[in-house]
Amino acid sequence: MKLSKVYSIALLAFFTGGCDTIAATPENASLTESDLIAIKAASKLWVETYNKNDWAALADLFTPDAIMMPPNGPSVQGRDAIEAWEREYETGFRIAFQLLDIDGSGDVAYVSGKSCVFIPDESGVYGVDVGKFLEVRRRQANGEWLIVADVFDSDLPPGADLEQACSFSESPV
Repeated sequence: MKLSKVYSIALLAFFTGGCDTIAATPENASLTESDLIAIKAASKLWVETYNKNDWAALADLFTPDAIMMPPNGPSVQGRDAIEAWEREYETGFRIAFQLLDIDGSGDVAYVSGKSCVFIPDESGVYGVDVGKFLEVRRRQANGEWLIVADVFDSDLPPGADLEQACSFSESPV
């Protein structure tokens, strides 16, 4: 079994209540092609909304009780807290994602990938913080795939200067 499959099963077990076994039923069948398309579209919308710095709209892409786990700080829980955190710490930033894996079962999926966060300095020139992320998404009754948990961090060592470029995306300006 590939490591990503083992990780996927462990995440699904954790976020679905730690079931001892998962029987193959329609409720927990593998993600369909239409699920994958919808999740990719949801990720694209997240990036577009983030890049507009529309923090209220971004918070609506999370479940009401979602948890966000940013680096070097405490967890942030709930839409209002996520909106406030983004407004305080990331206004003016831009982001690009490179999706690496989408997997899941039934109404639960995880999305992992690389990120480039474009951070402006005092003169408006962007530096790049290259990192990674893992999201857990849950399909809602209306078919939307909202974020339940979002963990992200930087690949840069503490105190390092920002990178000058992103390997998979152009500068945001």
